[in-house]
Amino acid sequence: MSRQRWFSFYSTIIISVFLTFIMAVPAVAAEGTPGVNILQADKGAVTLSYSLSQGKKFKVMVEKNGKSLYYNLNGSSGSETFPLQMGNGTYTVAVLENVSGNQYRYLAKETVNLEDASGVYLQSVQLIDWDYNDPAIKKAQELVQGKKSDAEKLDAIYRYIVSNFTYDYGKLDKLPSNYLPNINSTFKSRKGICYDFSSLFAAMLRSVDIPAKLVKGYGDNVEGYHAWNEVCVDGKWKVIDISYDIQMRENSRLFAMYKNSSQYDKVSEF
Repeated sequence: MSRQRWFSFYSTIIISVFLTFIMAVPAVAAEGTPGVNILQADKGAVTLSYSLSQGKKFKVMVEKNGKSLYYNLNGSSGSETFPLQMGNGTYTVAVLENVSGNQYRYLAKETVNLEDASGVYLQSVQLIDWDYNDPAIKKAQELVQGKKSDAEKLDAIYRYIVSNFTYDYGKLDKLPSNYLPNINSTFKSRKGICYDFSSLFAAMLRSVDIPAKLVKGYGDNVEGYHAWNEVCVDGKWKVIDISYDIQMRENSRLFAMYKNSSQYDKVSEF
């Protein structure tokens, strides 16, 4: 547990420093929007397609009503989807390029209007990236066969992960600060950290039409920054900390699937 706490604290420092840079230093407006296409919002998410200069750092900003969330753009070309999880309304979506030091400029900046946010927690997005052809998603479909209720489906997927995966303490020393979870890597290795398990669990649940969030913040039983899930069952959001439960199972200790929400302090959700 101690290494997990160290990594969580380290990640918090990195995120905090970046946000300080963005907020403290005005972005320089770029001429035109080279290599970036920001598509309109659809089903609670927005997709970017891009082809940008290699060797440079890029960030994506999603802003609504003065609240901003930032993501690392993964690579110099491709397509990525980001959640619009702050309800219906108008969002500003921007791609920022690191110019030098802590200076950023806008490469693209557009407004998108979200009219129906009901499907936001069923989408495949950057932090919860999944496809119906992924082995993990095929396994989820298999696990829920014959299950009639969302509660039964949730229980089947939860028990599968808790029973078959182990916490990877050695992984923490090797991770870059901009690490993103990959559900296929986690599913294949059967190992991971809190970030990995939260992403995998959310992806498997979303693929069977159960709304699920990946949540970041702090928990009473875990020191430092942490990741867990909130899952919507029978119209109510419930807290599940699957990484904690995996470690409890490994240590032959008792645990329950649903957690007391008062023991968790949410910072962000995706």
